[in-house]
Amino acid sequence: MIAGMAQASDTVGPPASGRVLDIEAHRGGRALRPENTLQSFANALTMGVDTLELDMGVTNDGVIVVSHERGLNPDLARDAKGVYVPAPGIPYVTLTLAQVKSYDVGVIRPGSAYAAHFPDQLSVTGTKIPTLAEVFALVHKSGNTHVRLNIETKIDPNHSDESPDPDKFVTILLKLVDKEKFAGRVIVQSFDWRTLVLVHQRAPSIPTVFLTQQMGEQANVFLDKPSAWTAGFDPKRYGKSVPAAIKAAGGAIWSPDYKDLDAALVAEAHSLGLQVVTWTVNDPKDMADLIDMGVDGIISDRPDVLRQIAGEKGVTLPKGTPVSP
Repeated sequence: MIAGMAQASDTVGPPASGRVLDIEAHRGGRALRPENTLQSFANALTMGVDTLELDMGVTNDGVIVVSHERGLNPDLARDAKGVYVPAPGIPYVTLTLAQVKSYDVGVIRPGSAYAAHFPDQLSVTGTKIPTLAEVFALVHKSGNTHVRLNIETKIDPNHSDESPDPDKFVTILLKLVDKEKFAGRVIVQSFDWRTLVLVHQRAPSIPTVFLTQQMGEQANVFLDKPSAWTAGFDPKRYGKSVPAAIKAAGGAIWSPDYKDLDAALVAEAHSLGLQVVTWTVNDPKDMADLIDMGVDGIISDRPDVLRQIAGEKGVTLPKGTPVSP
């Protein structure tokens, strides 16, 4: 059997008294199947997760597609001739849905760092980039009434030409969610808090998830200076507290890089009424430590491993609902 291949599973662990943990399949569980595709989401649904974590961009003709990047990924997208797109990729805002659908994202570029990082991913030639509506349809097809979708707006305030502006992005998203009657089963996350503030204003029943990274070149939030990512809710204005800034912005969930987290910060967030769902955790020991720390959820490329560790910690595991892409 291929490493990590999902099997249907029944609820595991202590029945009513089991611990609760939001088990989220990052990009559908990209260590196992092509990321952010119907293949990966079907695998996660079959395995049993609480939440499908995914990302979205918007095409030139206004359709939401599922992708971690704001455009075609050079390590994933091949044209009809089998040629991978050149770096840095092609922004979705310059492509129609028909053009996006002409690319195959089922096989990682051989020799790439991505391929080295996920050697066990099952290649599925012919896999297309799905629309968000197609993911909603897959969840309906599975009959799963438990799973939620944690969907990220891929928008960068420093690259405004590569995505719709926040107002347009949120308008398109909320219109689709309303049309598909999924408002009760989605949460919206972003590193660009501008979209989250708009979602909170226009659809307050939809929880907003504030993504943060405080270290490295990709940092989007700082304790001592303003950031273009935080919609004016900089921690410096709130006692240098990231959770306090998120609470002030209307957030329901704080989603930090797990390397930025400790027990005191988890406790502070909880004291403000925020849940803490951390990313992206693939090491079993880190998973166990974070569960002991009291986080409310973990986002992982290896939901199969996360299920195992969570079960060992007494978490009641979600039931799998077998479905094909």
